[in-house]
Amino acid sequence: MFRRLGCRPVFDGSAALLNEDFAVSKDVPGKEFSHVVEVDRIGPQGLQMQLEADQAARTALAYQLRILGVLSLKADLRLVPEALAGHFRLTGQIEAEVEQACVVSLEPVRQRVSEMFVRRFGPETEAKPEAELGEGEAEWLDPDADDPPDPIAGAQIDLGAVVAEELALGLDPYPRRPGAEVPDSYRETAEEGSKISPFAALAKLKATKKD
Repeated sequence: MFRRLGCRPVFDGSAALLNEDFAVSKDVPGKEFSHVVEVDRIGPQGLQMQLEADQAARTALAYQLRILGVLSLKADLRLVPEALAGHFRLTGQIEAEVEQACVVSLEPVRQRVSEMFVRRFGPETEAKPEAELGEGEAEWLDPDADDPPDPIAGAQIDLGAVVAEELALGLDPYPRRPGAEVPDSYRETAEEGSKISPFAALAKLKATKKD
């Protein structure tokens, strides 16, 4: 689960301090990497919080992302309502250190991840079910338009899940240890394979079938 370093409503200096658990429910049972906010209890000034993943959450997340380890993970988040009723805007900054396997040598490679992101959320009923689309009909999307909001399921937003998704997007897809080189023997084999004519391969296949 997440260890909450700070969780407070966003307000101006004239407002009274509120309980730090305002609008935040308990972590979802059975989900190691989860921190749920009940949207019905978010005030007009929104929420600002800092989350840090503990050992259990980091272990679960490393397994989920199929990497060697998540050594640290912190997220500064701000969730505020938008002008349109039922819509919310989440801005965040992720700082993490992860360990992945080198694509060449499979040795551990450490990477620092620093990502800023913005996500929007809206009522689940606004999403058009695929069943409503006619046969052969595709939903037209304007490439210049803003991304549609993520649907809010059960009047809750799981901030832990959002942080996990954004961390996954920030990972190096091809981690490589400095100095790691592809063995010459592998290169020679690959080059020899590329020189084989496709017609020669087809002839060999036909000969095999005749035998």
